[in-house]
This record gives sequence, structure tokens and C-alpha cells, in this order.
Amino acid sequence: MSQQDASSVRALSERLLIASHKGQADHVVQLINKGAKVAITKNGRTPLHLAAYKGHIVVVRILLAAGCDLDIQDDGDQTALHRAAVLGNADVISALIQEGCALDRQDKDGNTALHEAAWHGFGQSVKLLVKAGANVHAKNKAGNTALHLACQNGHALSSKVLLLGGSCPDSKNSVGDTCLHVSARYNHVSVIRALLSAICSVTERNHAGDTALHIAAALNHRKTVRMLLEAGADSRIKNNTGETALDQARENDNPEVALLLTKAPQWGSKVWAPLAESVKI
Repeated sequence: MSQQDASSVRALSERLLIASHKGQADHVVQLINKGAKVAITKNGRTPLHLAAYKGHIVVVRILLAAGCDLDIQDDGDQTALHRAAVLGNADVISALIQEGCALDRQDKDGNTALHEAAWHGFGQSVKLLVKAGANVHAKNKAGNTALHLACQNGHALSSKVLLLGGSCPDSKNSVGDTCLHVSARYNHVSVIRALLSAICSVTERNHAGDTALHIAAALNHRKTVRMLLEAGADSRIKNNTGETALDQARENDNPEVALLLTKAPQWGSKVWAPLAESVKI
């Protein structure tokens, strides 16, 4: 190929990136037919990355038919599947899965596409990935599973889908937090209810020795404290500094929580309803 021809191909390929980003399907076809290279990258991203992120399903299908590499990773080590999951582009995710893309590639932070979908709370995307066989146990560099991330942001539907898909609620991240610890910290009651329905442990301790009850008591999350006590949380457990949840409540001037905890022996173990049958994998 002459220098002039190579320059022409580069120009066409640059235009292909722009057309893919804008969702200009007819233009994409024309550029490919003229010799634009689907695999060319700019800042680490291919036309497929750009179309997947923007949700341009027609363009995605054109690029797939043209034989583009499904699993090229950009400068952040994200694939087109990651980019689609960030915005919950379910049609694109489905097309990539059908084409046989790698489900569990990790980006520079260790996140898979399932982590991304769970973090952002895109329940349908989570369903698609779980059903396709994405690893629900995969951990990112902070030790978080997709369920940890869904719980942190209060995404109840995504949490239920992950639990029904086999995710372990008692898995611990790099600081020893289970999903219940995370949910209690952010006071996400609906997620806590889902975790309790999945029969998670209410007595697990993190690296500081804190249970979820310690965390909820310290942060004055009254409803969460009540739910944990009803589920059988042990208020007598001491953390690494020798403090109980009651000590934490008093130390942080949370009198109403302290009152709940002083009545803790009166609480019975509540049986939580199973996860909603309407949530299907």
C-alpha cells in the first residue's frame, strides 16, 4: 500500500469513529465499503466501543458483521461490553453476548461488565449478563463483587437478580465488609431486606471487628438497627476496640438507637420472606 493509500485509509477510519459515535448507520456502511478499518483505535477505543457506549444498536450490528474484534480493551482496559454496561444499553449487551464476547474481562480497576451494570443499577443488563454466565463471584481490586456495588448504591432489583443468580451475600471485600456491612453503612433498607431474605449472616465482622449492627448504630440508622435486631443480630458482639453496638450508639450521641439496643434481648428472630418470585433469571 502506498503512502497516499495508507493516508486515505487513516482518514476513512477517523471518519468511521465519528460516524459510529453519532450512530450514522448508512455512513458507517459506506466507510467500511470504501476501506475504512474497523479495528483502528483512537485513545484506545474502537468504533465498536463508541457505538456500544452510545447505544447505537444498528451500528453495533454493522460493525459486528464487518468482523470487528469484540474484546479489544481500551486504555482503561474496558471492552465494548463494559462500555455498553456503563449506560445499561441492554440491546447492545444482548448483541455482544450473542456474538460470543468475553463476559468477564476486567478493566484497570478490576471491574467486569457485571460490576458496571450493578454499580449503575441497570437491572435488565444485570439479568442478561447473569443469564449468559457472567461470573457473579468476580472481585475488583477493592475486593468488591458486583453485589457489593449494587448494595452500596441501593439498587434492590440488581441485588435480587445477583442473589438469585448465585452471588454470595457474605463475600468480603478488602476491608472485610460483607454486602450487609455495605448496605447498613449507606442505610439502604430495601437492599438489606433482600439480603436478609437470602439468609445472609448478621454476625460477620469486618477487619475492624465491626458487625453491620455496629455500623448502623454508629451512624444512627434506626430502621436498619431495628431490622438487624429482628433478624437476630447479636448486640453483645465486641469489635477490635472492645465496643458493642450500644457503645457505638452512645459514643456518637444516638439516644434512640441506644434505646433500641438496650431492649435488644426482647427482640425475637423475624423470618424474612423469600426473594420476590417475580424476579426471574
